Amino acid sequence: MVRTGLLSLLLSVLLVAPASATSMRSQNLADLIGLSELIVTGRVMSVTDGFQKGVPYTEVTVSIDEAIRGAPGHRYTFRQFGLKAPRTLPDGRTYLVVTPQGLPRYEVGEDVLLFLYKKASLTGLQTTVGLDQGTFKKKGNLYENGFQNLGLMRGLAVNDDLLTPTEQKLMKKEKGPVQAEVLLDFVRKAVRERWVETGRLRHVR
Repeated sequence: MVRTGLLSLLLSVLLVAPASATSMRSQNLADLIGLSELIVTGRVMSVTDGFQKGVPYTEVTVSIDEAIRGAPGHRYTFRQFGLKAPRTLPDGRTYLVVTPQGLPRYEVGEDVLLFLYKKASLTGLQTTVGLDQGTFKKKGNLYENGFQNLGLMRGLAVNDDLLTPTEQKLMKKEKGPVQAEVLLDFVRKAVRERWVETGRLRHVR
């Protein structure tokens, strides 16, 4: 039995997480912060895959450097939909349902900043807000998500007196890598001071 891309799409819609978790709608930083249950930085320690009650998954374990939201402990493991690569089953058939396009792919040793939805109630599967949009990988002292940060600051407003000069420059960034500490400081303050909940970080109509 060869599984098809159609099955992959169907299962990802039904099983991964909240309905918005499978949407490719552009998510800006207010969305990433507002919709996440966990916001963490760390290093990818392991990436494995398998089946959970017949559903293919990729399991990622991260060594936590900082928990900006939530208390995941020193290590955090989550599973997202799809295998790392096609797999030959014991009966010789090939199972083709790999991680769907748009979901992040991880490599051991990567330094990441993750905005994670809560786990799906039925499956326990979990992914990042906006899929690849909520997964930032660090190169040098720069963070960039799977969409090259396109739209990260689009449609946002925040009171200027809340921001440092470097954070004000960040607000004007349209695309491309951003300074890791500048982004982290912005997110830390937004979470600690509840900017999204109080409307201090908000969408512009």
